[in-house]
Amino acid sequence: MKILAINGSHTGDKGYTQFLINILIKGAIRAGATCETIVLANHNIKPCLGCRACQRSGHYLKCIYDEKDDVAMIFEKMRAADMLVYATPVYIFNMTGLMKIFLDRITSTADSSKLTLSKNGLFFHHIDKQLIAKPFVLITTQDNLENETSDNVISYFRTFSRFLDAPVAGIIRRKSGGLVGHGKDIGKENRYPVIQEVYRAIETAGYEVATRRRVSAKTGRKASAGIIAMPWFIEFILHFGFIRRNQHFMKRILAQSRKKF
Repeated sequence: MKILAINGSHTGDKGYTQFLINILIKGAIRAGATCETIVLANHNIKPCLGCRACQRSGHYLKCIYDEKDDVAMIFEKMRAADMLVYATPVYIFNMTGLMKIFLDRITSTADSSKLTLSKNGLFFHHIDKQLIAKPFVLITTQDNLENETSDNVISYFRTFSRFLDAPVAGIIRRKSGGLVGHGKDIGKENRYPVIQEVYRAIETAGYEVATRRRVSAKTGRKASAGIIAMPWFIEFILHFGFIRRNQHFMKRILAQSRKKF
């Protein structure tokens, strides 16, 4: 199996996103996979201009930037891969602008005049299946404690999957990066011992992707687990919106949580 990870973090290979990619890859390599990471921040990625030159004869399905930046090279690596990993920190409730600019360039590889039907029964246009119809793992990272912070990113990639016939092999939603020092501060990690279980689960996820082509539900839950333990009944009632809107109650929970920070 050939796995290609695409890191959309603005901090490149120095951030928490790359730290988690490395753990996933460690498990995949243990299973015999060949792995490579593309760090978008280290490459020249120009934004799509919406010029539609790629839809006209003479430049059909070729971007005007193909020989001027690194996107065409990255696309070739994607075509050669069996499994993709899209990894991005959350910026203002979405993927990074860097990741989105890169994904926008897929437009140049598709003929928008040819109507097709996805395997999910959705009307769309022609796509380059060798490029984009690949199973993928999504990794999101954030400092916030709330799952909702990354909901938009996950929703985007689920829609991406349905229209582009790209199966979701697994989703890893990592929260509270700041609390554990983004994988660099052992002192902080020691305050939240559950994070080591999380990292072991992420490594297992890499092994499963390489051997089963998917992350099991159990491993996915462990890899996405929160690091601050709350009583089960507190976690349950926080699912109700009217409880969330009770400022007095929520401030009491926040006060108790701060004692553990």
